[in-house]
Amino acid sequence: MLASAYADMVFMPRPVSNRRKMDVGHRAKQFAPFAALRGFEETVRKKEILYEPRKDLSEEKKTELDNKLRLLSKGMMIQVDYFIESSEFPGKGKYCSIEGIIEFFDPKIYLRIGDTEIPVSEITELSGGIFDDLEQPC
Repeated sequence: MLASAYADMVFMPRPVSNRRKMDVGHRAKQFAPFAALRGFEETVRKKEILYEPRKDLSEEKKTELDNKLRLLSKGMMIQVDYFIESSEFPGKGKYCSIEGIIEFFDPKIYLRIGDTEIPVSEITELSGGIFDDLEQPC
């Protein structure tokens, strides 16, 4: 009985919309405000960063670094390796490297290359053309 009541509709062609299909990117944006876990992606990205403990420099390395710091002045092209401590994991962080022209240098405070300010206490290595003579043995 039920099948006969809808028999005229069963064999009708499926309706086709005249609207243009929305691409997947726009569809996803439509539902973004309903994300169940706000800030989840940012938290996951923070956890993806591999932190390592700070390595202590040997006395020889500290002396070498000290000698190199004495040669620095504004306008020099150098490469600096330095440590950035994590705010979430004290004593751990990541090592970074930057190359550029020194825009500001105070041997007691920090060194600035571009927009990056590096505390002198966090510098682990200095390299560049100015140091070539210093590194080669006599």
